[in-house]
Amino acid sequence: MNEQDAKKVLEAVLFSSSDILPAKEIAGIIGNLNVPQVREMVLALNSEYETTNRTFRIVRVGDGYQMRTLPMYKTWIVKTEPLKPLRLTPPTLETLAIVAYRQPVTRAEIENLRRVDCSNALRRLLELRLVKILGKNKGPGRPIIYGTGREFLSLFNLTDLKELPTLEEFDLRPEELPTAEADTQETAAEAG
Repeated sequence: MNEQDAKKVLEAVLFSSSDILPAKEIAGIIGNLNVPQVREMVLALNSEYETTNRTFRIVRVGDGYQMRTLPMYKTWIVKTEPLKPLRLTPPTLETLAIVAYRQPVTRAEIENLRRVDCSNALRRLLELRLVKILGKNKGPGRPIIYGTGREFLSLFNLTDLKELPTLEEFDLRPEELPTAEADTQETAAEAG
């Protein structure tokens, strides 16, 4: 297959898939390609899309790619198929933040930081595929270790976890940081 035909197949595969496809999987589908060649083709296609003023691009998400429309067309797209907003409770968001910034992390480590049971929050995050099981810790009891998955990167439009803002970027002043007293009040409110 020549390069032009391979680019057409790549475009068709990404266009027809609603999932994020890993570059390695794309290379296998097309055949006789490696990951760097897939990356080069994606760059070439995106260049063509930009040059011809297309309304979509191929976006890198983690180690994979997905075809997406440009954000400026969201107003019209939601009229055809309204997006269901993802609603996460504050405890679930807090659990997700801990997993994102501390991964790989065990449930006990999350609960130690949150000072409350996080089993429901973890279960919800696993259902949404925002968090995934990475394996088991080699420590006593071999607890499960958690990390974020591609759905997390996709939801927050990140290509890599290195794009997460650092804690310094949040620009929290010492008086804005939660105190032990505030933590106790939150724990009581969540329990009650």
